[in-house]
Amino acid sequence: MKNLTGVLVFSAVLLLAPACTRKTGEAPGPSDASAATDEAARTGASKGALGAEDAGTGGTARAAREACVDAWLQKQGLDAYGNPQGTMYAGGTPLFDERTGERTDRLEFIFKSKPEARQACAGDASAE
Repeated sequence: MKNLTGVLVFSAVLLLAPACTRKTGEAPGPSDASAATDEAARTGASKGALGAEDAGTGGTARAAREACVDAWLQKQGLDAYGNPQGTMYAGGTPLFDERTGERTDRLEFIFKSKPEARQACAGDASAE
């Protein structure tokens, strides 16, 4: 009887083991790589959301504009997205729309809700 129980347990393990696969540490497949590329293509810069000045002058003008906007937000007592300090966001950020899977550029998001930030930092990049 003991031998029969051992054989049944061993048989069950052998039958179920191939069904359990481990997928940790795998390299991204072709669909995963294209999803990352698609995500990068959906950022605000690729949409032309901030205008030609950011695309034409490189990252220097954008970095200066972001620094100006960050200083303006801090002076106003707002968080990094232009909302009151301590605001909680589903998914950790208001820049990602979980329904559509699209991302919004942070500066575009801020300028949409706080146009005065765009005016305050208009001199830090070329005019729009």
